[in-house]
Amino acid sequence: MHIAKLLPSNILSSQARKPTGLIGCYIMTKLFNHGNADINAFVKETLEVQGNDSILEIGFGPGKLINAIAEITADGIVEGIDFSAVMLSQAQKINKHHILNGRVRLQKKECRQLPFKTDLFDKVCSTNTLYFWKTPEEYFAEMLRVLKPNGKVVIGFRDDKQMKGLNLSKDIFSTYSCGEVAGLLSNAGFTDVKILEKEGKPFLSYCAIGNKPQR
Repeated sequence: MHIAKLLPSNILSSQARKPTGLIGCYIMTKLFNHGNADINAFVKETLEVQGNDSILEIGFGPGKLINAIAEITADGIVEGIDFSAVMLSQAQKINKHHILNGRVRLQKKECRQLPFKTDLFDKVCSTNTLYFWKTPEEYFAEMLRVLKPNGKVVIGFRDDKQMKGLNLSKDIFSTYSCGEVAGLLSNAGFTDVKILEKEGKPFLSYCAIGNKPQR
């Protein structure tokens, strides 16, 4: 969107982290839906969603990925957590049918301490959120906790080389190489960690995946 280029770096970056007001509702929603389409599709593909899966998305934004997953999980449940009231509202609109049918549950919460029981989800995913976590180790530890043994995590992201050329505030965005993201997952306790990549627009898409060990 051309209008997004007119926003000062600090405002665009702050809105990317936590959309608010009219900018969040209109500009950022359209920006996310357009810019994240390819990487969301890659995350969905990498999750290998099954009909009876219980899946959590952290930082669901406008809710497009949750909607796509819920189309498959007819006998499962998709939970979403995001700390933006604007994004919660947008995601509730697009997922209204699934929410009414009990297949999607969304809530506004901080993601560093997840309000879920241990060993609850088959899969956990998050797309383009890693950059905003000041202490990513805490977030990954929580993901590990709420996953069932042998559960799968999928993190969709852009690497540091891609992020370097964007109009982003370094005070808000932290960038990572593929090796650094893999290291964060391994250090958190995930096993079989690997990085997958796929051609997309406007960038290559990356997914970091790992598994919670069996006890």
